[in-house]
Amino acid sequence: MSDDPHSRGGPPNYVQHGAATPSQAERARTLVAGEVDGTLSTIALEPAGFPFGSIVTYAMDDHGAPLVLMSTLAEHTRNLAADPRSSLLVTAGGDGAGRLAAARATLVGTFTRVDDDAQDAATARYLEVHPRAFWARFPDFAMYRLEVRAIRYVRGFGEMSWVEPDGFAAAEPDPVAPGEAGIVEHMNDDHATSLLTMVEAFLPVEGEVTAATMTSCDRYGFEVQLALAPAEAGGDPGLAFGRIGFEAPLRAAAEARQAMVALVRAAETGAA
Repeated sequence: MSDDPHSRGGPPNYVQHGAATPSQAERARTLVAGEVDGTLSTIALEPAGFPFGSIVTYAMDDHGAPLVLMSTLAEHTRNLAADPRSSLLVTAGGDGAGRLAAARATLVGTFTRVDDDAQDAATARYLEVHPRAFWARFPDFAMYRLEVRAIRYVRGFGEMSWVEPDGFAAAEPDPVAPGEAGIVEHMNDDHATSLLTMVEAFLPVEGEVTAATMTSCDRYGFEVQLALAPAEAGGDPGLAFGRIGFEAPLRAAAEARQAMVALVRAAETGAA
């Protein structure tokens, strides 16, 4: 896929030497695995040829392909019967204009009805995620699967890319993701000084860092937004971003506390 100029530029970003970063395939897979609904776009029969958007709920199969329960009465099902080309937009949370800074992934491909001999297994997978969907056994409903051909992933302003379907299928959702919000909130509320200590020890920031705010955490490490002192008296404060890595990938969100403690100790003793 073509390069996007909007994916370059912005404030400086400092990365600790040797710190691992999730691939865009891992980030996209984690996002889609952590949500349960999205916007399905099909090619309309009425009015013919126009994009038609619907809200749908989904589950994922073992390869990350979305499974959607559809009724033959639904307009999008009629559209897909005529032309299976479609996309599913999955977005993270956010309010108002903040949604533009939230992560989202558009999965592009073809939606087709799951084979009869696999309907029960696909329905069971869907009901694991949506146990109250009693209509799954109604005769006009059946499971459909999106054969993903391309993925557009946008993490937020200035970070976007095309993700290869094979990489998406092979990626594992981040095990820290279910507890990420709590980790970020705890570190910012209770350990702001420790964040500054780690930034000063591990990141080669140009300028004086006056504050560090954790913005995300994953199995490999965490990211911070940095406030910088003005370069000259009366000037505007600067902005930068940074990433610090854990000594080893985490296997669960519960391991984050011990990993953070180890990093703070290394920062305080100069073992960077």
